[in-house]
Amino acid sequence: MASEEPGATAARVRQAGETARQAATTDEALPDLAGEAGATMEQGPMPYEIVRSLQFLQDQVARGNGAAIRVQSRLLRRYGPTFAELAPEVWQDPRNRRAAALFVLSGGPPPVLRKVIERTSPEGEDRLLLEGALAYVENRSAEAIEKLGAINLATGETGLVAQVELALAQLQQESDPDVALARLKRVMLAAPGTLLEEAALRMGVMLAEGTGEPEAANRFARQYFERFAKSAYAGNFRARFASVYADRPAGTEEATVAAIVDATFTIPSEQQLSIFLAVGRRALVTGNLRLAAMAASRALAFPAMTREDRVRATLYEIAATLTERDFVEVRTTLEAIDPALLHPADQKLRTAAVRLLEQMRQPLLAGATSVPNDDDEDAVPLPAADMLARGEALLEAMRGDQKRRAP
Repeated sequence: MASEEPGATAARVRQAGETARQAATTDEALPDLAGEAGATMEQGPMPYEIVRSLQFLQDQVARGNGAAIRVQSRLLRRYGPTFAELAPEVWQDPRNRRAAALFVLSGGPPPVLRKVIERTSPEGEDRLLLEGALAYVENRSAEAIEKLGAINLATGETGLVAQVELALAQLQQESDPDVALARLKRVMLAAPGTLLEEAALRMGVMLAEGTGEPEAANRFARQYFERFAKSAYAGNFRARFASVYADRPAGTEEATVAAIVDATFTIPSEQQLSIFLAVGRRALVTGNLRLAAMAASRALAFPAMTREDRVRATLYEIAATLTERDFVEVRTTLEAIDPALLHPADQKLRTAAVRLLEQMRQPLLAGATSVPNDDDEDAVPLPAADMLARGEALLEAMRGDQKRRAP
């Protein structure tokens, strides 16, 4: 097997990275980074060099480069067949074997690993890595955990270690969330600024919250918004973040709002507003009226917002504080809300609030009455107590209706 001077290899790696950078910047057709199928050690960059270009593109995705995600997809599609047809001697280099695992864990086609395993008969940790990665992408979770988990991750290339830790965390997040969270923390330390850290922080917020570590969740969320607010996956994270924080337990509302403010202060105001609106609505539907009111009030404090967003925030605040406000004030506010400015689900919320208001003004009757509902069998018994009790029960019925109808 022919050898190559270290300086020449380094130059080729730099050139491959530069080519990938230019492709990601311009979104042009992907250049030939690896040569034609059947490349030898003397022809074009090797698999480990291609994977370095792929990792560069992934990190660009984490920084919000929209072109990079398209170039990455094309690279995976184009060079999967090339990898599968490379000469057997190429895979004698352990760097190329590890690169094959990383290529497939990053979205490359599984047949690449099958070919490498067939042609090289790897042993030891190389076999564990290749077979474990193949099991992972083929959804054979137990086998993947067994084989990837047997690899000594205390040593080894940082990028590979972080990728394996992340894969194991994804596999173990439901069965062993504490272990999965510990793995994510190691990914964050091993691969700062990369797409691996970005993914670890996204998962870390959810796992920390689920394992009873809200302070860790707050820290991960703040780090995510500080470092990866422009990531291609940031929109998805904002939605999940809002859902998690809206579900925090009653009695923690002030701390929850303070945590949201602290985590999001570095992102654009329109994104902060979107988060508070999402928290307000979900908290309202799930029954945490105090958090719903606080989130809606915080949203209304933003100086620049669209008419539609202002109407939404107003509706959520009114619906959350309906039984605490003056009847005339509430009626005037609800009547001033143009249903055409609301999402269909929020139109139903407004209708439910108006219905509730009408019921609250009806004279209290002796004996029991019930809350009007679309189905008589779902009517909620109401004792004849006082106006507040009636309002609270009707509000609970409204929340139940919204839970059933929420998109």
